This record gives sequence, structure tokens and C-alpha cells, in this order.
Amino acid sequence: MTDKDTGVYFKKLTALEKESKLLQLCRLNKSKLVIWEKGSKDKRSVSAKQFTKSNSSIELYGKLPDGLIDKEILLSFELSGLHFFGAAKVSSVSKKVFFIDFSNDLFKGERRANFRLLTYPHQDVYLYIQSPQENSDSNLVSLKTGTTETGLFTHFLKILEDDKEESATKLDGYVKLRVIDASVTGLAVQLSEIENKVLENNDQDLDEMILDFNGTRIKIPNGKFVYKLDFLAPDKKTKMFKGGIQFLGVDTNLDEELANIINKTLRSLESEFEDFLK
Repeated sequence: MTDKDTGVYFKKLTALEKESKLLQLCRLNKSKLVIWEKGSKDKRSVSAKQFTKSNSSIELYGKLPDGLIDKEILLSFELSGLHFFGAAKVSSVSKKVFFIDFSNDLFKGERRANFRLLTYPHQDVYLYIQSPQENSDSNLVSLKTGTTETGLFTHFLKILEDDKEESATKLDGYVKLRVIDASVTGLAVQLSEIENKVLENNDQDLDEMILDFNGTRIKIPNGKFVYKLDFLAPDKKTKMFKGGIQFLGVDTNLDEELANIINKTLRSLESEFEDFLK
């Protein structure tokens, strides 16, 4: 669900994803849970000691006021730059031993605006989408452009083989698109008039894609082409297009992998600062 006013998105974890995240939390050297009563500004930090799978509970370190015992409380914790939220109940065995019952749903929270990264021109980020093929008996790729197959193949090679060094990194059966900006939920790509024919229709479904992020390749299960805008290239003559692609089929682990690589790059501002000094 999404709060449209704040741009925050909450995604419910599956049972396996919840178990994985709670185990991961308890294995941290400095694990921290923040708990509070709904509507209260008083938040308490406690350490997660051990996760028990059989009753989905975590043993806690820390001092808690009596007012929180046996009450439903809200909680949050952070893993690899992602934030997780839930409602749970705190119980006590003694004055020093407490447990949080995690049988309720656990959610991953994301403020989408914070995860969007401008990748062009400072980062080498590309998206590989599968090439549509009309005739399986032919080695030539047809993009339904209405041009001759020979002429189209010449243009296609120009797109996919900029130089010998780069062609060594190409993926057979894929079209390579330059990424303009990226987030954990999708990205925008730059399209020439030829590449524009590959993504012709809004709401076009896309099969497995490969995101190449500064040499690190990540498989995206599938996606949807959601919008297209046209603009002029810097020469003010060449028509270009910007296309938006939404990621689909992304589970929490892949979501976390994407967030990690984007957040890491967001903190690497050296190239932008060098341009600022020019």
C-alpha cells in the first residue's frame, strides 16, 4: 500500500521473507529494534538477542517500562539501508527477560523519492531487454519497423556494437539501453529512433531483463513499459525518447540488492563534485 502524500510504500513480507529478516537481524553484532506505543512520541531502543522460529518470537536485551508489557506495540528496524515495520506484543518472563511476538505481518517501508538515482552521464548503467524475433529460422532480428531486413540489421549492429571492447560484454538476444535514472521499483531509459521501435506500446510486458550497474549485473524477473516521452538530443536536431520501465516480480531479497547498490552509489559523489569544480 502507498501513502500518496508522503510517497511511502509498504510491502508485506511473505512468511519466509519475514523469517529470513528476523534471523538476519538477530545475527547482527549491534542489532537494534525501536519500539513504541501507537500515538506516543516515546520510543525505546532494544537489542534483538535470539529468534525462535517455532513461536515466531525474539528475545530482547534492554529495559522496558511496565506500561508496554502485554500490550500491542509498534516496532521498526533497519537492515542494509531498508526499513521494516510491524505491530507486535511484548511479554515478560522476568524483569530482565522480554519477548516480542512476531506472529503478525511484517512490512518493508520505502520512501521512493530517496531511492531514485540519476545515472547518466556519471554512471555506466544499462538495461538489457530481450530482442523480439519474428522469424526463428533467420539470424536477423526483426523489430517490425517496416524497413528492409538488411538495412535494419545494419542499424541494429550500430546500436549493439559501438566498439570492439564493448562488444565483448554484449548479451546475445538482448538489446542494450542506456539508463537515465533508476530506483528499486523501476528506471528510465534513453531510446534512439531505432531503439524506440523495440518499445512501441505503453503497458507492454517485458520478459526477464538484465540490469548492468557499473559492471554488476542483476537479473530482473520481468517488467512493464509504462510511458514514453520524446525530446531533442543536445545537437537540437536528433529526436530521442525517454521510456519508463516498472520492475515486476521483485521479491524482498532482490529489492534489498537493488537498494544496496543504489544507496552505495548515492554516497559516491566524487565525480559530481569534480564537475562542480570545473
